[in-house]
Amino acid sequence: MKRNVLKEEEIKLLFDKFSYPMVKPCLTQDQKDKAIAISKILWLFLVKGSDTEENIYNALNEVLKKHENTISFGALYYHKMKKSLTERELNKLRKYYSEFRNFEELKDWLNMVH
Repeated sequence: MKRNVLKEEEIKLLFDKFSYPMVKPCLTQDQKDKAIAISKILWLFLVKGSDTEENIYNALNEVLKKHENTISFGALYYHKMKKSLTERELNKLRKYYSEFRNFEELKDWLNMVH
């Protein structure tokens, strides 16, 4: 069986495109690092296809701890970040990460600052 292959550079470009709405307004490196970390959490839900409103709200609320911030970041996710990827790109990512071996690679990636 042929392994579904996406090049690392392509994944990085898609993540950068996805995370841009959250990272762009950051003024400091610390803010940027936090925005990237939150983007990685959201990316995980996105590529697994488990980005229900409940899952996104619970994950963001766990990180942000404030209802107002959670709602704002959730809106940013649904209205900017998720829409930054085309349906074709999203399908390609979901297909790629549907393979266990590829999904396992995210464990190390999630722990690194971009």
